[in-house]
Amino acid sequence: MKVLLLFPPQWTPNSPYLALPLLSAQLKKHGIETEIRDINIEFFNHILTKENLSRRLNEAKELLKLLGSTVEKNYPDAVSKFNTYTVEEQTMLMKFKKISDVLGEIDADETVVKCEEALKITKSKTDFYNPEKLFAAKKVIQDALKIASLPFAPNEMIYDNYFSNPLLKLDWVNIDPQCKDRSLNMFIGFFEDEIKKINFSEYDLICVTMPDLSQLIPALTLSRLLKAADSTPVAIGGNYVTQNKADFMNHPEVFGEYCDYLMVGDGERSIIHLAEFIGGKREISEVSNLVYLKGGKAVCNPPAEELDFREVAYADFGSYDFSRYFSPDPVIPMQLSKGCYWGKCTFCDYYYGQQCYDTKKISDVIDEIKHFIDNYGVNHFIFIDEAIPPKYYNELANAILENGLEIYFYSFVRLEKGFTKEIFENLYRAGMRIGLWGYEAWSERVMKMMNKGIDLSERMRILRDSREAGIWNNSLFIMGYPTETREEIEKTIAVMNENRDIINSCTPSNFSLKKNAILMKFIGSNGLLGFETNGEFYTVLKDKIQGVPQHERREIRRRFHSDYIETNKHCIWPVNYSDFDHLLLYLSVYTCDYVSGYRSKDNICLQFR
Repeated sequence: MKVLLLFPPQWTPNSPYLALPLLSAQLKKHGIETEIRDINIEFFNHILTKENLSRRLNEAKELLKLLGSTVEKNYPDAVSKFNTYTVEEQTMLMKFKKISDVLGEIDADETVVKCEEALKITKSKTDFYNPEKLFAAKKVIQDALKIASLPFAPNEMIYDNYFSNPLLKLDWVNIDPQCKDRSLNMFIGFFEDEIKKINFSEYDLICVTMPDLSQLIPALTLSRLLKAADSTPVAIGGNYVTQNKADFMNHPEVFGEYCDYLMVGDGERSIIHLAEFIGGKREISEVSNLVYLKGGKAVCNPPAEELDFREVAYADFGSYDFSRYFSPDPVIPMQLSKGCYWGKCTFCDYYYGQQCYDTKKISDVIDEIKHFIDNYGVNHFIFIDEAIPPKYYNELANAILENGLEIYFYSFVRLEKGFTKEIFENLYRAGMRIGLWGYEAWSERVMKMMNKGIDLSERMRILRDSREAGIWNNSLFIMGYPTETREEIEKTIAVMNENRDIINSCTPSNFSLKKNAILMKFIGSNGLLGFETNGEFYTVLKDKIQGVPQHERREIRRRFHSDYIETNKHCIWPVNYSDFDHLLLYLSVYTCDYVSGYRSKDNICLQFR
């Protein structure tokens, strides 16, 4: 028995994702051979070659001529009459505009020439740590991704996301064609070439993971091509599948053409059960969390018994070539806990599909860190937990110091008053360099509605103590929670602007109503909000709330983002979305004072979103 595990685009190319290494380790622990292929990082390296970029640029220039002639001849009033056209016509016009805009904004030919060297800089153990070189390289990569996407516009891949045609709702009637349309789908040709390299006779089962919406079209495209190429069973799993289980089950046509099975919820036991079923050692009805066709209808088996988190094997990164990632050193994801120890924030959907909160023993965490150091030569980590309690974090810091481990790490952290100056100093000595703090909102009224469960009077004290210990503070905040006023939003913005001395960077987001969020339980019960869908497979809904309307929240966020970057354009990383691995590497070499105080004579502030 051998299982092939595939991680499809689109995901940030800085470091490996944890899901498949965890599943591989569990399979091997039960005597099942595995192989992992990170198709995402291979795709990034492929599309950013000079050869591919030259081809895509030439295609874009030809399309510009062809579409320009068509638009001039048949759509002279395209702007004023856009809404009167068919979706196909609108898509064509958006493609023409996107190509025209991008080729007018950047020096495309120069970008094609510079891109391969830019990639080398992101992987260089010397040039990476020169801010001027690194951020110039990132600008080239940002522009190169625009070029690589142009022939497939309005679909677009950026550094940390993939956007499908915005004219189409995410309903199956629109998803299915996009997985087959070569004029919009930039993955088909590459996947076809990669599939030719697979010796299907080696594998008894192929699993594709889909953690996020950004992977929906790519993952389904890949799984469909795998199904067309061979009869080897294909299963699709991941958080996105779990979040949308009911929607997938409403479309039995997914089974057969796209996959044989869907896996939902925690997969550490389910994947063992599935492999045993494929190997003839158990019945299909005994495979936990499995969705499959039975009598022409999709059915879902019950979940497995709760997993003792201490039974989970160390993640298996043996199949990975770290030199392929866009970083000079890998930042390895580790999981210290299952679930969230608070788990009551009303805007959150993290609880969905998760078992009860559980933590690893500190001694097991230390052994795992030693395992990664000894076997993979790494010493940079992200703890991917939703939050780590102060007491646990302090005990871990003590253990790291007692064992003489020289590591650097970052994580999400709650603004708990249990975090003291002494704990932060301890954490810094143990290697903590970044805290990702959920500040959320200035308003006490709004924070109570969010049910954050923290002492608001302690927030700024905690951030100051953390910063004085040498830790970089990134503040995450939400604009436009139900009933939040513009004045309250502006107060939150003022906190970000006026406290740059202790809030080193921030991550702003609009309030988004997630269809599995705790808040959904209150829909209609208090008249605060309603919603409509953006498509059945979309996890964020179009909300109708008392407060600032969704389109106005977007504009407030856009304005804040634009103003904040303009104010801090000579800084590095004032706003953060996907660059924390790179920031960690900088903070492991330089101090927080150096990185936060760095000022360039040029405008080097880049954001990939």
